[in-house]
Amino acid sequence: HSASFLDRPTGAVPSTILMRNRHHNIHSAPYGPYWRALRRNMAAVLLHPSRLRLLGDTRARVLGDLVRALRSGAPAGESLHFAVYCVIAKMCFGEDVISELGEPRLRAMHKFQCDFLLALPSFGVLVRYPTMGKFLYPSRWRQLLALRRRQEESFLPLVAEVRKKKRKAGRHDDDTTFTTYVESLLDLRVHEDGDSDRAVTDGELVSLISEFLGGTESTAAVLEWTMAELVNHPELRHEVDDVVAASSSGERVVAIQEAELSRMPYLKAVVLESLRRHPPVPFVLRHVQGEDAATALGVQPGRLPDGAGATVNFLVGKINRDAAAWLDPASFAPERFMPGGDGEGVDLTCTRELRMMLFGAGRRVCPGLATGMLHLEYMVANLVRALYENPLDFGPNPGHSMPNEQGLREFEWWEAPDDGDKVDLAEFRGMFFTTMKRPLRARLLPRRDT
Repeated sequence: HSASFLDRPTGAVPSTILMRNRHHNIHSAPYGPYWRALRRNMAAVLLHPSRLRLLGDTRARVLGDLVRALRSGAPAGESLHFAVYCVIAKMCFGEDVISELGEPRLRAMHKFQCDFLLALPSFGVLVRYPTMGKFLYPSRWRQLLALRRRQEESFLPLVAEVRKKKRKAGRHDDDTTFTTYVESLLDLRVHEDGDSDRAVTDGELVSLISEFLGGTESTAAVLEWTMAELVNHPELRHEVDDVVAASSSGERVVAIQEAELSRMPYLKAVVLESLRRHPPVPFVLRHVQGEDAATALGVQPGRLPDGAGATVNFLVGKINRDAAAWLDPASFAPERFMPGGDGEGVDLTCTRELRMMLFGAGRRVCPGLATGMLHLEYMVANLVRALYENPLDFGPNPGHSMPNEQGLREFEWWEAPDDGDKVDLAEFRGMFFTTMKRPLRARLLPRRDT
């Protein structure tokens, strides 16, 4: 009955109230031509593997900034989140636009995005009462309007800059230039409700950009959880280090390259186990409507009024840690995803089975699933791998340059909590994401000879 679970509840996102219930992003749009156009654009134009390979230099530069921040003593959790945000922001607007923006303004934009996500639960009453909510709760309505204005003030000038650069550069349909998300949206034609094809409006651009940047937090949360688990399990960290060293090229390059990740199944198993054990999205909502709603829900037809639907809440954590589906589900055991393990070949899209849900399921699965896995494996591999004192020379081939012999120095992850010798894995469950209650405080120390 997968076709019965293609829509999300109407008004599930407060921004739809501001848009008079018009769904201006992929997450909330009902299944149909408009949703398909948005999703196809993201999957085929932006996130296709052939396009993502063009971002190798960008990822290497962000990795270099992250390593320097960690080595200087910057908070690990905050640094990991900002690094992922940098990659996604550059995918969205372009590296040149983000570089011109400057790090202080980019950090302010990231902080606002986090504050916006934290504030969304307080607008639940506006979703519950879409018509009268702004009169019953005027202060929250004004707060929502103010947040939306800040989004417009942050994003639209960057969109204008992308437009200007796009006009100046002309069309580039070759396979050597990365097309940013905003560029793809400016070229996109959509239609809905019988309208003829039209361009994406500024209001839609703001909502789509907010959705795209907001997805950063899920990837960043998993990266932080993964490093926390590896700090708590040094034997697994050392095994990942050995696997990465054995599978990468013979030269001791600074950055493990994307092409090498496919030769590291154990690394992927570690990331998958982190996703299973610490799913960043606590639940997935679906709205079931139509004649087969009762059948899809497994209830007697008379239990649902004619034409009525129902909202279904898939509890992702319970699914991923179901003792009936997993051996010792509470443990962190990456080997379960290796050949012969109980997680071997698990269906991440949930089209064949519902054992492990990550970011949606079926046709509504997140189009960025493969991209998120790439970024996670890339970051984990390079953070676990030996790091250098002067790690990156950003020349023509960033990520491949060797440091001077005098600058060679290896590092490892080590945790120095205030109490105990383990990272606290307590959860903070927000409206959209589950993150670490106490941010990771691991740091880099000189690697000891073993």
